[in-house]
Amino acid sequence: MRVCPECETEFENEQLELCPNCDVPLMEKEASEVETPDVVDDSNLPSDGLIVIETTPDDARVGQLRELLEDSGIPCFLSDELFTDTAPDADTMVMIPREMEGDAKRLIRDYFQ
Repeated sequence: MRVCPECETEFENEQLELCPNCDVPLMEKEASEVETPDVVDDSNLPSDGLIVIETTPDDARVGQLRELLEDSGIPCFLSDELFTDTAPDADTMVMIPREMEGDAKRLIRDYFQ
């Protein structure tokens, strides 16, 4: 997994060289640092699964992302709503259906430039 040293956004795409948000080179994140929380069984989740589009401690940014994605027809799920054992001060993972990744990344890049 790759991570931006500026905004700390995590990216699963190993081919990505620069952060689309900050335009800085991405760094490798050690496998031991990657969190794998248990997902609550929820029938409202997409059957193809979710991906993390961004991880941030900024509640205002989480709100902006959620509003932007949902207003564009992309369902948005937050880690603190899905995972029962999330620490209160943990960064929030913003997740979307896997098949909407490309649209969401373009939308976020265009909006936050």
